[in-house]
Amino acid sequence: MGDSQMRNENFFDKFGLEVTTGVVEQGKTYPIYGMITKFFNETPGEVEVELNFKIRAKMTIPDASKVETLKQRSFEPGIFVGTVISNADELIVNCSTVIFGKKVNYQA
Repeated sequence: MGDSQMRNENFFDKFGLEVTTGVVEQGKTYPIYGMITKFFNETPGEVEVELNFKIRAKMTIPDASKVETLKQRSFEPGIFVGTVISNADELIVNCSTVIFGKKVNYQA
């Protein structure tokens, strides 16, 4: 078992998480593992992004420096805690929490 696979298993065990698929329900809150794949709106206070190429996430982030951090961490894996506001034509969530891992700095 590789080192990164071992860390992922420890992370999921530590927080009691599991990976499943299924239908999400409007009004319920779910952790979404993935990455920011697109910005629709980066205006502080009204941030709207795409997660995993298919989920629209709305976020209330009034601080421009935190919006910049989100932009810099796009395409890095994270956990996005979101409450489903629509699952009709497309999945739309209100994202209340974003958790990224430690920033990895590579030196050549």
